[in-house]
Amino acid sequence: MIRQKRPTFTSAELELQLAQITLDPTSSTAENLEAIAPLIKSVQDTDSEQIYLRSLDTFVEEKEKEIQQICEGNYEDFVSSVSTLLTIRQGTGQIKRRIGELDGQMGDVGRSLGEKKRALLEQKKVARNMDDAIETLQTCLRLLDLVHRVGEMIREGKYWGALRMLDDLLLVPPQSISQTPFYTHLSSSLPSLRVAIKDAVTASTKSWLFEVRESGARVGKLALEHMSSRIKRWRTKREKEGGVKLARVGGALEMVYNERLEFDALNNETVKMDFKPLFQCMHIYEALGVKSELQKNYQEDRKTQANLILSSRTSVTPANLVNILPTLMQELVGFFIIEHHVLETSPDFRTRLDVDELWDEMCKRIVDIMGQGLKGCEEPEVFLGCKGNVLLFVQTLEGYGYEVDALNGLLITLFERYSELLLRKFSIDFDQIVTEDDNQPMMVNDQMEFDQLSSVCWLATGEAESLATQSFPQSMPFSQTYPMCCINIRNFVDQFYQFTDGVDQQHVNIDEVLRKSLDDLLTDHVSAQIIKRLTAMSNLSQIAQIVVNIEHFATACDELETVLMGLRATQRGGPVKLKSSESFKSALTTAESRIDSVIASKLDSFFELAEYDWLPARPQSTAGEPSTYVFEMITFLTAYVDSVLLGLNESIKTRAYKSALSRINNWLMGLLCGQTVPRYNESALASIMGDVSFIEIEIKRLDRKELDSVFDEVKQTINIILSDAVSGYLEPSIRSISYSAVKPARLSTILLKLSRGFGTSNTTQAQMRAEKRRKEADEVGRLTR
Repeated sequence: MIRQKRPTFTSAELELQLAQITLDPTSSTAENLEAIAPLIKSVQDTDSEQIYLRSLDTFVEEKEKEIQQICEGNYEDFVSSVSTLLTIRQGTGQIKRRIGELDGQMGDVGRSLGEKKRALLEQKKVARNMDDAIETLQTCLRLLDLVHRVGEMIREGKYWGALRMLDDLLLVPPQSISQTPFYTHLSSSLPSLRVAIKDAVTASTKSWLFEVRESGARVGKLALEHMSSRIKRWRTKREKEGGVKLARVGGALEMVYNERLEFDALNNETVKMDFKPLFQCMHIYEALGVKSELQKNYQEDRKTQANLILSSRTSVTPANLVNILPTLMQELVGFFIIEHHVLETSPDFRTRLDVDELWDEMCKRIVDIMGQGLKGCEEPEVFLGCKGNVLLFVQTLEGYGYEVDALNGLLITLFERYSELLLRKFSIDFDQIVTEDDNQPMMVNDQMEFDQLSSVCWLATGEAESLATQSFPQSMPFSQTYPMCCINIRNFVDQFYQFTDGVDQQHVNIDEVLRKSLDDLLTDHVSAQIIKRLTAMSNLSQIAQIVVNIEHFATACDELETVLMGLRATQRGGPVKLKSSESFKSALTTAESRIDSVIASKLDSFFELAEYDWLPARPQSTAGEPSTYVFEMITFLTAYVDSVLLGLNESIKTRAYKSALSRINNWLMGLLCGQTVPRYNESALASIMGDVSFIEIEIKRLDRKELDSVFDEVKQTINIILSDAVSGYLEPSIRSISYSAVKPARLSTILLKLSRGFGTSNTTQAQMRAEKRRKEADEVGRLTR
């Protein structure tokens, strides 16, 4: 490696480098180092520190020599300057001593003047202090007089003026005494004066509350009497004008009607309630900043008063409840009318939540008192009396904006209990009426009896007019059960509405209770009792009479639904539907089935008389000469049904005929297809066909088209065999059109029995016919697979 030649530094170069460096004696060392950093870096880069230092020392020595040469040239001028400075210094010392002397003289004069000034100021201060003392004493006297006046105003009941005076003492304190112990003591005594004002106004309010409690019963009595008179006036108007029947007391129509009869229960000729003590107390407490304390205390006091009213009536029984309720309701009405007035006039003091708390608690307690008082009561009159008091209470306070749902619920509960008692009473009556009925038509002897009967019974359209054309004495279509039940139903509804009168304020539940009660009476104690009697009844005439009664009860249900729609307590809700209508339909079905059963039992006795020869040489019966049992059976059936079921409508008669004929048809088919008869021939089938033809001829005389197809199965089945049309029956199109009533399984059984009938003969022709019938039976039997 070639060694780098070290640089050399001349005096000119060093002077040039030093000239480029500016060092500030006021700057920090770090800042000065930054100024020479480039120079140091260049020296280090060339590794020539020692050479640079030696060059720098030589440069410094040269510069010192130059400075020394300059100083040696100016020495005389320097010495001359020093001499001049010494002379000036001597003169300055003399001036300084003279100034000190003058300063001493001026100090003496100033001290004399200062002592005189201080004396003058002291005298002025004393005079000013005396004036301030006089003014302060006068101010203190005025303040003491004001404090004394505050006490007098408290004793005079001028609480607001006393409080304002105290506030003035605090808000504008006199400057002269604001820092004095007197004023400090006076200020510290002001809170006790406020407490005195607060205690005095509180005592006044407590006294007022006691007076309110004493006069609350009078207020409530007046309010209840006024509401009672409103109800009577409105009831009279509703009776005159049917259009306002559903308009309730307190509704828009009633309010317009009574708008000129406004009544203030708190301010009238009898009672004049003064709320000034309460309002004054509210004003004072609010000014003292403790309004919430008054609100809390007032709420507790009113709650205590409400509890006293209610707790004094805790021991109630059904015997004394009716007597206790009126006074209880009077006190409570007065209590809550006062609460309503305070709430309306001071909404920032009493909140709806506070009043609702008292109201809700009162409602619960009333429900408890009523529940205890009516526990075990079985007298409807007691429930009516309680309802009257509670309803009047509800209607009165509802006008003051109180929520009465809980009390309306109580009314519903009272009514439900009242309804239970009525239901129990009338249930016994209905059971007795139905059980003791002889199920014979009721007789009417004259027009008066008929008018009375038609006025209480619900009859079908035109039925009353039709009955009125008959002469007396005459039998009614129904037995005595129906009119007696109608009378009881009307009585039940009337007694029901004795309770619900006035309780018509949009409560659909009341209408539902009535509907349910009527349903229970008609279903459980009329319809069910009728069905119970039917199960043990075999007299067809009595059963027929029950059918007529049931039909009239069904009519009564329809008419009763219309009546209930007109009497319902509200226009809301759909049509009134009595479920008992279905129960009477069920009873009618039971009665019809019972008719069928009785007729069937009679037919069974005729079936036992049947004597058929199953293998005759020729038919034994024809349409002109039927079997004896058939002739007697049809004669009995037509005469029995037409005479015994005379009062029934044609549809029921037709049904009875159809049921009886269907039973004959099924008996014949059962006879042909059953196991009783193992074999027969075509002559036997022709005999049965002759009997069936005779029956059809007789039935056609009844002119009932619904009976024409009853014997289709037995006729078509036998016709297939007698007309040798089995092959046609096997054709689906022919089978569905001409033989729709024939069942393949039964036809196959009959064909098989015919083959057995032919099998009893050993002739070739008989065997061939037997084989034919057997094959036909197999072919028909395949249709069932």
